[in-house]
Amino acid sequence: MITIPRRLLCLIACFVFTASSLTLSCANAADQLIRSRAVSQGNTASVQPSSRSGWSPQSSRQTAQRNQTVASRQPSLVSRSAASSVKQVGYLDGGCNCDSCSSGGVLGGPGCGMEASCGLEVGCGLEEYGVCSCDACSGQLMSGCDSGFCDGGCDGMCGGAEIDCFPLFLPILRVDWSRFSFFAGSQAFQSPMNYPALDAAGQPGGGCGCFGYFHVFNEGRDLRIWLGRYLSAQLGVRATQTNLEGTEFTSGRMHQVFVTGGFFRRVDYGLQYGLVLDYMNQDWYYQSDLLQLRGELSWKVSACHEFGFQFMAGMTDQTVTTEAGGFTSSETIEPVDQYRAFYRRALGTTGHLTAFLGGTSEEHFIWGSEMEIPLQTNWSLLVGSAYFSPGDDTALDANEAEGWNLSLGFAFRPGVTGPKQRYRNPLFNVADNGSFFLFRR
Repeated sequence: MITIPRRLLCLIACFVFTASSLTLSCANAADQLIRSRAVSQGNTASVQPSSRSGWSPQSSRQTAQRNQTVASRQPSLVSRSAASSVKQVGYLDGGCNCDSCSSGGVLGGPGCGMEASCGLEVGCGLEEYGVCSCDACSGQLMSGCDSGFCDGGCDGMCGGAEIDCFPLFLPILRVDWSRFSFFAGSQAFQSPMNYPALDAAGQPGGGCGCFGYFHVFNEGRDLRIWLGRYLSAQLGVRATQTNLEGTEFTSGRMHQVFVTGGFFRRVDYGLQYGLVLDYMNQDWYYQSDLLQLRGELSWKVSACHEFGFQFMAGMTDQTVTTEAGGFTSSETIEPVDQYRAFYRRALGTTGHLTAFLGGTSEEHFIWGSEMEIPLQTNWSLLVGSAYFSPGDDTALDANEAEGWNLSLGFAFRPGVTGPKQRYRNPLFNVADNGSFFLFRR
């Protein structure tokens, strides 16, 4: 919570009072100038030439009649005193009743809620509730502030009460919402870590598929201002909650956090590329923190069609302690290196259809697809799938070594993404269990 010092409040009051005085004096001067011009124009209209060629009494009478007609058509000004040329009025009919303001406080009622004359006065605009008295404020505006800083000198302005700091909350900062994307939906996945080692021989005694929900935000921004190059940056976070009722070997829920950040360049035609770092934290029947590097290189043959290559390279591995089914064991896990060839078809400004196939360092064959289908200006439908088919050389059983990931959700972009904003629309999705696939050694 931010507080405004008393000195700053009174300095603001002095500034507003000076501006109001200048406005009033300018209005009086303009009023006097208009009246003086109108009088001079009226005198000029009544003056006629004293002699003309061909003068006759009849022509003189006709001229006088025309002058009277013209004079009657000219607008007339209603005289009024200079002191009443500009009057301050309330926002609501009837103005503000100072007695009701004094008894009801600054926000005493609908008739005195926020008017300039009593609700938030220049001299007593930010007092604590119930402090300001309109009678005291309606006198000399800056009486009691001779010091100029009002360190306790403004007590006489508001009924003898001390003006203290007025509490304010942080303002709402302006946000460029066209840079942000929000995602939410459901997911299901399986990896070798869904089969924990339970006995002394290290043989798994059971497994499960994981089902739950995800929440994501992703942001992209232009870096040309700082780097002088046509590059953009992105940063996103994904949080997942799965196995909400536990499994047969553990009662704990699985919580995952993925963080993706890096650089990319989007183009209309030609070479397009990007590189990001993925971080994964997993809290289940074991704790792990892992990193991988993910990159993309593609060629856009047109505004709609794109062919390219993706890779995922594990940066770290980790030996973790597992506790499942009453047994404690130790396992080493690592991200699987992936290599994918893909085709992407653009659907509008933000939508796309991507199909890919490839392999992994653990002899898996991968295929899958991702779709973002625009529904309205700010909404899209998300559908994704990936399947890891194990090879013959894997040390694990085929049903344990395989993996898959399914996701279904919606994307929401608060700011309308136009042609200019699409170049900073994040090139990479935030990592998930399909792009960040774990394997047990």
